Amino acid sequence: MGNVEIDLRSAHLGAGVSEMEVNCLMGNIEITIPPEVRVLCDGHGLLGSFDVERIGNTTPPPDAPTIRVTGTAYLGAITVTVVDSQRSRVGGKAQGWMGDSQGLRVVSKAGQALSTGSDIQPARP
Repeated sequence: MGNVEIDLRSAHLGAGVSEMEVNCLMGNIEITIPPEVRVLCDGHGLLGSFDVERIGNTTPPPDAPTIRVTGTAYLGAITVTVVDSQRSRVGGKAQGWMGDSQGLRVVSKAGQALSTGSDIQPARP
């Protein structure tokens, strides 16, 4: 139970498709993506929700990199928000909080740990 906020507006993405799998159990995951990135969502909620919100002008250029978000929300919510920089609603770096954040890991496709719970700072109240 808890909340994780992932802000990708400062991320540098290469050409092609980047994949992100997110799953939550009795919590919330909020992912913020800039409008210069194309977003494909293929997730669902099991007694929960998996939604995409678009705020402002969110039409990416034809050659934009793509993020494919997959996963499941069990008794929780996953929200992917594409935000025009002029209408930003979330500020700062990627931040998150998850009860005992030691259980949170971000890994690459090769299985290499990119971040562990101890690297994640608490979200602002």
